[in-house]
Amino acid sequence: MLWSSFGKNGYSLGVARSETGKITGPWIQEQEPLWCKDGGHGMIFKTFDSQLMMTLHTPNTWGNERPAFLKIKETKNRSISLCI
Repeated sequence: MLWSSFGKNGYSLGVARSETGKITGPWIQEQEPLWCKDGGHGMIFKTFDSQLMMTLHTPNTWGNERPAFLKIKETKNRSISLCI
C-alpha cells in the first residue's frame, strides 16, 4: 500500500505491506519513505515494455502540482526502490 503524509521535507510517500497479502493485514510499515521530496498520491504501473514505474504529483503546492514518472525496481524480498 502506498500512502501520503507530511514529513521532514514536505509531502512524502510511504509504503506498508500486508504480511499475509490480504487487505486485512497485518500491515508492516517500511522504515524509510519511498519519496520524501514534497510529492505524493503515488501509483505503480508497468509500461507497455514492462518497465516498472511510479507516478506521483510534485510539488504539493496548489496550482503547481505536476506529474512525475519515476523508474522503480522490485527486489526478490518484494521491497521497492527508486532507480535514481
